[in-house]
Amino acid sequence: MSPTTPIPSDLHDSNADEANAYVAGFVSLIANIVLIYVTSQVKTYSNAFRWIQYYVCILRLLFSMVVVLTSPTLVYVAKMKSLYIVKGGFYLPFNVGTLFLTLFVFFVVISCSSPTVQYLQLVHILSDSSHKREHFGPIISTISVVAGIPTLILVYIGYTPSSSEQLEAKNIVYYLNGEGDSAFLMITGLRNDYIDWASIFCTLYIMVIMILSVITVLICGFKIQSQMKKKMMSDMAKKSQMQINLILFLQFALPFVTVHVPFYVSFILPMFDIENSFLSTNLPFLFSWCPAMNPILVMLAVKNVRDRLFCKSTASKISSSNMIQVRQPSQVVSARVH
Repeated sequence: MSPTTPIPSDLHDSNADEANAYVAGFVSLIANIVLIYVTSQVKTYSNAFRWIQYYVCILRLLFSMVVVLTSPTLVYVAKMKSLYIVKGGFYLPFNVGTLFLTLFVFFVVISCSSPTVQYLQLVHILSDSSHKREHFGPIISTISVVAGIPTLILVYIGYTPSSSEQLEAKNIVYYLNGEGDSAFLMITGLRNDYIDWASIFCTLYIMVIMILSVITVLICGFKIQSQMKKKMMSDMAKKSQMQINLILFLQFALPFVTVHVPFYVSFILPMFDIENSFLSTNLPFLFSWCPAMNPILVMLAVKNVRDRLFCKSTASKISSSNMIQVRQPSQVVSARVH
Protein backbone atom coordinates (compact mmCIF):
# COMPACT_ATOMS: atom_id res chain seq x y z
CA MET A 1 0.00 0.00 0.00
CA SER A 2 1.54 3.29 -1.04
CA PRO A 3 1.37 6.50 0.99
CA THR A 4 -1.16 7.90 -1.47
CA THR A 5 -3.59 4.98 -1.26
CA PRO A 6 -7.03 6.31 -0.27
CA ILE A 7 -8.31 5.00 3.04
CA PRO A 8 -11.64 5.67 4.76
CA SER A 9 -11.25 8.52 7.20
CA ASP A 10 -14.15 7.97 9.58
CA LEU A 11 -12.42 5.88 12.25
CA HIS A 12 -10.58 8.79 13.88
CA ASP A 13 -13.61 11.07 14.11
CA SER A 14 -14.37 9.89 17.66
CA ASN A 15 -12.23 10.82 20.67
CA ALA A 16 -13.67 7.98 22.74
CA ASP A 17 -10.32 6.21 23.16
CA GLU A 18 -8.62 9.32 24.52
CA ALA A 19 -11.56 10.09 26.83
CA ASN A 20 -11.57 6.51 28.09
CA ALA A 21 -7.83 6.64 28.80
CA TYR A 22 -8.08 9.97 30.64
CA VAL A 23 -11.06 8.92 32.79
CA ALA A 24 -9.49 5.56 33.65
CA GLY A 25 -6.19 7.29 34.42
CA PHE A 26 -7.89 9.72 36.81
CA VAL A 27 -9.76 6.90 38.58
CA SER A 28 -6.52 4.91 38.83
CA LEU A 29 -4.67 7.90 40.30
CA ILE A 30 -7.27 8.45 43.02
CA ALA A 31 -7.84 4.74 43.78
CA ASN A 32 -4.16 3.80 44.05
CA ILE A 33 -3.28 6.83 46.18
CA VAL A 34 -6.19 6.03 48.51
CA LEU A 35 -5.06 2.40 48.71
CA ILE A 36 -1.51 3.50 49.55
CA TYR A 37 -2.81 5.71 52.36
CA VAL A 38 -5.23 3.08 53.73
CA THR A 39 -2.49 0.44 53.65
CA SER A 40 -0.27 2.72 55.72
CA GLN A 41 -3.02 2.89 58.34
CA VAL A 42 -3.55 -0.86 58.73
CA LYS A 43 -1.62 -1.67 61.89
CA THR A 44 -1.56 -5.43 61.34
CA TYR A 45 0.61 -5.10 58.22
CA SER A 46 4.35 -5.42 58.53
CA ASN A 47 6.61 -2.74 57.07
CA ALA A 48 7.85 -5.22 54.48
CA PHE A 49 4.32 -5.89 53.28
CA ARG A 50 3.44 -2.19 53.19
CA TRP A 51 6.37 -1.52 50.88
CA ILE A 52 5.31 -4.39 48.60
CA GLN A 53 1.83 -2.88 48.45
CA TYR A 54 3.26 0.56 47.68
CA TYR A 55 5.41 -1.01 44.97
CA VAL A 56 2.39 -2.64 43.31
CA CYS A 57 0.35 0.58 43.47
CA ILE A 58 3.20 2.55 41.90
CA LEU A 59 3.38 0.01 39.05
CA ARG A 60 -0.34 0.50 38.47
CA LEU A 61 0.06 4.27 38.47
CA LEU A 62 2.89 4.03 35.94
CA PHE A 63 0.76 1.80 33.72
CA SER A 64 -2.09 4.33 33.88
CA MET A 65 0.29 7.18 33.06
CA VAL A 66 1.56 5.31 30.00
CA VAL A 67 -2.02 4.62 28.83
CA VAL A 68 -2.93 8.30 29.27
CA LEU A 69 0.13 9.36 27.25
CA THR A 70 -0.45 6.83 24.47
CA SER A 71 -4.23 6.20 24.23
CA PRO A 72 -3.31 3.23 22.00
CA THR A 73 -5.40 1.80 19.18
CA LEU A 74 -4.77 -1.77 18.00
CA VAL A 75 -5.96 -2.53 14.47
CA TYR A 76 -5.04 -5.31 12.05
CA VAL A 77 -4.81 -4.20 8.41
CA ALA A 78 -5.24 -7.22 6.15
CA LYS A 79 -3.72 -5.55 3.07
CA MET A 80 -0.49 -4.99 4.95
CA LYS A 81 -0.62 -8.31 6.84
CA SER A 82 0.27 -6.31 9.94
CA LEU A 83 -1.16 -5.33 13.31
CA TYR A 84 -0.62 -1.68 14.21
CA ILE A 85 -0.43 -0.27 17.73
CA VAL A 86 -0.92 3.43 17.07
CA LYS A 87 -0.47 6.20 19.60
CA GLY A 88 -3.42 8.52 20.11
CA GLY A 89 -3.97 11.55 22.30
CA PHE A 90 -1.76 14.61 22.26
CA TYR A 91 1.28 14.84 20.02
CA LEU A 92 4.66 13.44 21.00
CA PRO A 93 7.78 13.15 18.80
CA PHE A 94 7.87 9.83 16.97
CA ASN A 95 10.77 8.33 18.95
CA VAL A 96 9.29 9.43 22.28
CA GLY A 97 5.87 8.09 21.33
CA THR A 98 7.41 4.77 20.25
CA LEU A 99 9.16 4.54 23.62
CA PHE A 100 5.88 4.97 25.49
CA LEU A 101 4.15 2.42 23.26
CA THR A 102 6.95 -0.01 24.10
CA LEU A 103 6.31 0.69 27.79
CA PHE A 104 2.62 0.07 27.17
CA VAL A 105 3.35 -3.46 25.90
CA PHE A 106 5.74 -3.93 28.86
CA PHE A 107 3.01 -3.06 31.38
CA VAL A 108 0.52 -5.29 29.58
CA VAL A 109 2.88 -8.22 30.18
CA ILE A 110 3.31 -7.21 33.84
CA SER A 111 -0.46 -7.00 34.32
CA CYS A 112 -0.89 -10.47 32.85
CA SER A 113 1.65 -12.04 35.20
CA SER A 114 0.68 -10.15 38.39
CA PRO A 115 -2.12 -12.58 39.39
CA THR A 116 0.39 -15.40 38.98
CA VAL A 117 2.64 -13.66 41.51
CA GLN A 118 -0.24 -13.42 43.98
CA TYR A 119 -0.99 -17.13 43.72
CA LEU A 120 2.69 -18.11 43.99
CA GLN A 121 3.04 -15.88 47.04
CA LEU A 122 0.07 -17.54 48.73
CA VAL A 123 1.38 -21.04 47.95
CA HIS A 124 4.69 -20.02 49.53
CA ILE A 125 3.01 -18.61 52.65
CA LEU A 126 0.86 -21.71 53.16
CA SER A 127 3.80 -24.09 52.77
CA ASP A 128 5.16 -25.73 55.91
CA SER A 129 8.63 -24.28 55.38
CA SER A 130 7.61 -20.69 54.60
CA HIS A 131 9.02 -19.41 57.91
CA LYS A 132 12.43 -20.78 56.92
CA ARG A 133 12.38 -19.06 53.53
CA GLU A 134 10.92 -15.65 54.29
CA HIS A 135 13.27 -14.02 51.77
CA PHE A 136 11.37 -15.78 48.97
CA GLY A 137 8.40 -13.44 49.42
CA PRO A 138 10.10 -10.27 48.09
CA ILE A 139 11.79 -12.33 45.35
CA ILE A 140 8.44 -13.73 44.17
CA SER A 141 6.95 -10.23 44.05
CA THR A 142 9.48 -9.19 41.37
CA ILE A 143 8.65 -12.05 38.97
CA SER A 144 6.21 -10.01 36.89
CA VAL A 145 8.74 -7.22 36.29
CA VAL A 146 11.54 -9.69 35.53
CA ALA A 147 9.30 -11.45 33.01
CA GLY A 148 8.44 -8.12 31.41
CA ILE A 149 11.98 -6.76 30.98
CA PRO A 150 12.83 -8.91 27.90
CA THR A 151 9.70 -7.44 26.30
CA LEU A 152 11.34 -4.01 26.19
CA ILE A 153 14.23 -5.34 24.12
CA LEU A 154 12.12 -7.62 21.93
CA VAL A 155 9.56 -4.90 21.12
CA TYR A 156 12.33 -2.47 20.18
CA ILE A 157 13.92 -5.02 17.86
CA GLY A 158 10.79 -6.66 16.47
CA TYR A 159 8.00 -4.04 16.47
CA THR A 160 9.70 -0.70 15.79
CA PRO A 161 9.05 0.35 12.16
CA SER A 162 11.83 1.39 9.77
CA SER A 163 11.85 4.76 8.01
CA SER A 164 10.34 3.26 4.85
CA GLU A 165 7.61 1.55 6.89
CA GLN A 166 6.83 4.85 8.64
CA LEU A 167 6.29 6.50 5.27
CA GLU A 168 4.31 3.57 3.90
CA ALA A 169 1.98 3.52 6.90
CA LYS A 170 1.34 7.27 7.01
CA ASN A 171 -2.18 7.02 5.58
CA ILE A 172 -2.97 4.04 7.79
CA VAL A 173 -1.93 5.95 10.90
CA TYR A 174 -3.98 8.95 9.79
CA TYR A 175 -6.96 6.65 9.29
CA LEU A 176 -6.57 5.35 12.86
CA ASN A 177 -6.08 8.59 14.79
CA GLY A 178 -6.17 11.58 12.44
CA GLU A 179 -2.41 12.26 12.66
CA GLY A 180 -0.25 10.84 9.89
CA ASP A 181 3.03 11.35 11.76
CA SER A 182 1.94 9.72 15.02
CA ALA A 183 4.12 7.03 16.61
CA PHE A 184 3.20 3.39 16.09
CA LEU A 185 4.45 -0.16 16.49
CA MET A 186 4.10 -2.71 13.71
CA ILE A 187 3.56 -6.40 14.43
CA THR A 188 3.98 -8.52 11.34
CA GLY A 189 5.44 -11.80 10.15
CA LEU A 190 6.48 -10.40 6.78
CA ARG A 191 8.49 -7.26 6.05
CA ASN A 192 9.41 -6.37 2.47
CA ASP A 193 9.05 -9.97 1.25
CA TYR A 194 11.12 -11.54 4.03
CA ILE A 195 10.04 -13.26 7.22
CA ASP A 196 10.45 -11.01 10.24
CA TRP A 197 11.63 -13.50 12.84
CA ALA A 198 12.25 -10.76 15.44
CA SER A 199 8.60 -9.69 15.34
CA ILE A 200 7.39 -13.30 15.40
CA PHE A 201 9.65 -14.19 18.35
CA CYS A 202 8.51 -11.13 20.33
CA THR A 203 4.85 -12.06 19.79
CA LEU A 204 5.50 -15.68 20.74
CA TYR A 205 7.33 -14.59 23.91
CA ILE A 206 4.40 -12.43 25.02
CA MET A 207 1.90 -15.17 24.23
CA VAL A 208 3.96 -17.75 26.16
CA ILE A 209 4.14 -15.46 29.22
CA MET A 210 0.37 -14.93 29.14
CA ILE A 211 -0.47 -18.61 28.66
CA LEU A 212 2.00 -19.73 31.34
CA SER A 213 0.53 -17.21 33.77
CA VAL A 214 -2.94 -18.74 33.33
CA ILE A 215 -1.61 -22.29 33.68
CA THR A 216 0.35 -21.33 36.81
CA VAL A 217 -2.75 -19.76 38.38
CA LEU A 218 -4.76 -22.95 37.76
CA ILE A 219 -2.03 -25.17 39.25
CA CYS A 220 -1.58 -22.86 42.24
CA GLY A 221 -5.34 -22.76 42.78
CA PHE A 222 -5.46 -26.55 43.21
CA LYS A 223 -2.32 -26.42 45.37
CA ILE A 224 -3.79 -23.75 47.64
CA GLN A 225 -6.98 -25.73 48.19
CA SER A 226 -4.94 -28.82 49.03
CA GLN A 227 -2.73 -26.90 51.49
CA MET A 228 -5.65 -25.21 53.23
CA LYS A 229 -7.61 -28.45 53.61
CA LYS A 230 -4.64 -29.95 55.43
CA LYS A 231 -4.30 -26.95 57.73
CA MET A 232 -7.94 -26.08 58.45
CA MET A 233 -10.76 -28.61 58.67
CA SER A 234 -13.36 -26.79 60.78
CA ASP A 235 -16.56 -25.31 59.34
CA MET A 236 -15.34 -21.79 60.10
CA ALA A 237 -12.10 -22.48 58.30
CA LYS A 238 -13.96 -23.82 55.26
CA LYS A 239 -16.05 -20.65 55.08
CA SER A 240 -12.90 -18.55 55.33
CA GLN A 241 -11.28 -20.63 52.62
CA MET A 242 -14.24 -19.97 50.30
CA GLN A 243 -13.91 -16.22 50.88
CA ILE A 244 -10.19 -16.28 50.22
CA ASN A 245 -10.65 -18.35 47.06
CA LEU A 246 -13.30 -15.91 45.85
CA ILE A 247 -11.03 -12.91 46.38
CA LEU A 248 -8.14 -14.63 44.60
CA PHE A 249 -10.42 -15.52 41.71
CA LEU A 250 -11.58 -11.92 41.39
CA GLN A 251 -7.98 -10.73 41.41
CA PHE A 252 -7.27 -13.13 38.54
CA ALA A 253 -10.52 -12.59 36.63
CA LEU A 254 -10.21 -8.81 36.35
CA PRO A 255 -6.82 -8.79 34.55
CA PHE A 256 -7.98 -11.74 32.46
CA VAL A 257 -11.01 -9.80 31.18
CA THR A 258 -9.29 -6.41 30.84
CA VAL A 259 -5.88 -7.55 29.54
CA HIS A 260 -5.84 -11.16 28.35
CA VAL A 261 -9.05 -11.07 26.30
CA PRO A 262 -8.35 -7.86 24.30
CA PHE A 263 -4.76 -8.98 23.74
CA TYR A 264 -5.81 -12.43 22.51
CA VAL A 265 -8.42 -10.95 20.19
CA SER A 266 -6.04 -8.31 18.84
CA PHE A 267 -3.17 -10.74 18.25
CA ILE A 268 -4.91 -14.03 17.42
CA LEU A 269 -7.32 -12.74 14.75
CA PRO A 270 -4.42 -11.57 12.54
CA MET A 271 -3.02 -15.11 12.64
CA PHE A 272 -6.11 -16.14 10.67
CA ASP A 273 -5.97 -12.99 8.53
CA ILE A 274 -9.21 -11.75 10.09
CA GLU A 275 -9.66 -7.99 10.05
CA ASN A 276 -12.25 -6.72 12.54
CA SER A 277 -11.76 -3.03 13.16
CA PHE A 278 -14.66 -2.81 15.66
CA LEU A 279 -13.22 -5.41 18.04
CA SER A 280 -9.62 -4.30 17.56
CA THR A 281 -10.51 -0.66 18.19
CA ASN A 282 -12.86 -1.09 21.15
CA LEU A 283 -11.42 -4.01 23.14
CA PRO A 284 -8.18 -2.12 23.96
CA PHE A 285 -10.36 0.28 25.98
CA LEU A 286 -10.26 -2.43 28.64
CA PHE A 287 -6.47 -2.16 29.00
CA SER A 288 -6.75 1.21 30.71
CA TRP A 289 -9.21 -0.06 33.34
CA CYS A 290 -7.02 -2.86 34.71
CA PRO A 291 -4.81 -0.60 36.90
CA ALA A 292 -7.87 1.46 37.87
CA MET A 293 -10.18 -1.37 38.96
CA ASN A 294 -7.63 -3.52 40.81
CA PRO A 295 -7.15 -1.16 43.80
CA ILE A 296 -10.91 -0.62 44.01
CA LEU A 297 -11.44 -4.37 44.11
CA VAL A 298 -8.86 -4.73 46.91
CA MET A 299 -10.45 -1.95 48.99
CA LEU A 300 -13.91 -3.48 48.67
CA ALA A 301 -12.95 -7.15 49.10
CA VAL A 302 -10.24 -7.11 51.79
CA LYS A 303 -11.74 -6.60 55.24
CA ASN A 304 -8.76 -4.94 56.94
CA VAL A 305 -8.48 -2.38 54.15
CA ARG A 306 -12.25 -1.89 53.90
CA ASP A 307 -12.54 -1.23 57.64
CA ARG A 308 -9.86 1.42 57.49
CA LEU A 309 -11.35 2.94 54.35
CA PHE A 310 -14.75 3.39 56.00
CA CYS A 311 -13.22 4.30 59.37
CA LYS A 312 -14.63 1.30 61.19
CA SER A 313 -13.25 0.46 64.58
CA THR A 314 -10.62 -2.28 64.55
CA ALA A 315 -9.57 -1.89 68.15
CA SER A 316 -11.18 -5.08 69.35
CA LYS A 317 -8.95 -8.09 69.48
CA ILE A 318 -9.78 -10.73 66.90
CA SER A 319 -9.25 -14.33 67.76
CA SER A 320 -6.94 -16.29 65.51
CA SER A 321 -9.62 -18.96 65.27
CA ASN A 322 -11.91 -16.72 63.23
CA MET A 323 -9.42 -14.71 61.23
CA ILE A 324 -7.28 -15.93 58.39
CA GLN A 325 -4.76 -13.39 57.20
CA VAL A 326 -2.76 -14.17 54.09
CA ARG A 327 -0.13 -11.76 52.95
CA GLN A 328 0.43 -11.32 49.22
CA PRO A 329 2.49 -8.95 47.06
CA SER A 330 -0.51 -6.86 46.05
CA GLN A 331 -2.99 -7.38 48.85
CA VAL A 332 -3.68 -8.97 52.22
CA VAL A 333 -6.62 -11.32 52.18
CA SER A 334 -8.48 -11.19 55.46
CA ALA A 335 -11.54 -13.38 55.58
CA ARG A 336 -13.43 -12.94 58.81
CA VAL A 337 -16.06 -15.52 59.64
CA HIS A 338 -19.20 -14.13 61.25
